[in-house]
Amino acid sequence: MEPLLRIVDELERRDEAAAGALHEIEEQQREVEEIRSRTAAIASFLAAFPDALAAREAEERAAAESRTAAAAALAEAEDALAQAEERGREDARLAAARAAQHARDALHEAELRVERAHAERERLVREEQEQRDDADRLVLRVQPLARTLAADPRIATEPPAPGLDGVLEWASQARGDLLVARAGLATERDKVVREATELVAGALGEPLPGNGVAGVRGRLARSLHTG
Repeated sequence: MEPLLRIVDELERRDEAAAGALHEIEEQQREVEEIRSRTAAIASFLAAFPDALAAREAEERAAAESRTAAAAALAEAEDALAQAEERGREDARLAAARAAQHARDALHEAELRVERAHAERERLVREEQEQRDDADRLVLRVQPLARTLAADPRIATEPPAPGLDGVLEWASQARGDLLVARAGLATERDKVVREATELVAGALGEPLPGNGVAGVRGRLARSLHTG
């Protein structure tokens, strides 16, 4: 039994090593997926930015034209009110006063539209700069992880090409390579557990539940102690 226990001890060490490597792979998967998702979102924003900016600029121009028209309409309405007040007819003066007030309200709304359009364009320009800054940070952030994965023989992913597109392509490739590596480690752990279970079950002459190498070793140790 003692040689068998040493064999199971070695299997347990292999299992622990595989478990540690599997945990590391899973952490790398999470980081790669975070990088990939963020990079894809930035790339999508930057691709849509020229059209979005053109739309904001068009709205700003339209708002300015609307304000100009509203200002001209107010000037006409105030001229009409001045003329109505000179004639002295109450009904005409009241109608002209209402028209002038409507024109003032319209100009106020047009000025608010100009302010909103300008603020939206400015916000979009600021966001574009923020996205580009984030892209630069991602390009730097990915470098140490890329070197780690490139040095791991189970993964060996090539370093990313320069720029955001290079990071996105690298992250997609790394995600696939990590999936393969994770599957290999999971298979390795299953194989070690099966080997330990079969060895100990054969030695004890009884079936054992598949509760991991540590559990199998514990069952063997208890059997040796009882013996």
